[in-house]
Amino acid sequence: MTDQGEVPSRIAWGMTGAGHDLASCVELVCTLEQADIFLSRAAQEVLAAYRLFGRLKGTKHQLFFDDHASSRPVTRLYTGRYDLVVIAPVTANTIAKMAHGIADNLITNLFAHAGKCQIPTILLPCDGANELTSLTPQGEEVFIHVRQIDRENLARLAGWSGVRIVGDPAQLGDAIKHRSRW
Repeated sequence: MTDQGEVPSRIAWGMTGAGHDLASCVELVCTLEQADIFLSRAAQEVLAAYRLFGRLKGTKHQLFFDDHASSRPVTRLYTGRYDLVVIAPVTANTIAKMAHGIADNLITNLFAHAGKCQIPTILLPCDGANELTSLTPQGEEVFIHVRQIDRENLARLAGWSGVRIVGDPAQLGDAIKHRSRW
């Protein structure tokens, strides 16, 4: 609580089923004081595969799961509780849904309602470069060629007011730290 009795602002952090940059995102969110974590069903599976789910469960952060059709936890955005939404890492599938206004799960609803509430949103897409390498849950490096449609969906979102796309976890950390500047 602040001196005026107000609830301090928090970050609403959404995670999708992306493995790329997942470990770095988990470490970053674990360093934050004021964050609630919203997990898609795929995020829960991928966090378990990468053996990172226990790390999140061991924090003081409240976890919300995609286990209701209505995505009720996103109604918390309307209370003034959050001053920033972060979705990181975010899959090409979720980016495509967001770019076309589809809000059919917890994370796409989080994004849609952040826009309706005019809460700034930062996205860290796992398919942000033309080509990249990523690690599998077994630690094997794999090459990924990013499809043209995925680059087009990102470009579409990049032009939206209140949406910022970052290229890597270091940029994400900097954007969170300096969010009042944008």
